[in-house]
Amino acid sequence: MKLLLSVIEDISSLAIEWYGDYVKKIIVGGKSFEKADETEDTIYLLVLDRVSKISIYARGEIFSFFYNNAIKRKESIKLFISKYGTLPKIYGIILSPKELDYEIPIIEYLTSNGKVLLDRGEQNG
Repeated sequence: MKLLLSVIEDISSLAIEWYGDYVKKIIVGGKSFEKADETEDTIYLLVLDRVSKISIYARGEIFSFFYNNAIKRKESIKLFISKYGTLPKIYGIILSPKELDYEIPIIEYLTSNGKVLLDRGEQNG
């Protein structure tokens, strides 16, 4: 799981570098963690302040921006590709702190079973 966690760390670092204190929480989970298999699907939840009025499509573009930057600039993804022959399967979800309370099944799964990598609370929620 070291390579996958390195990729996740790089994506997280890029998001925090860009958004700073607006990043409130990062949780990861999915089959990759359940099975301890880096080649399985990973769900990456980024809780970002002030995105509640941004469309779901635009939020996907935000995640893609960080994922694609990691592909271009970070050694961890190159190492992952050299070992497994493919990009890591990371699916990003971006929500506002308020949206965590909407009882969305995948979010409930992540908050119950995922690994919390960052939690700054809901100061500006």
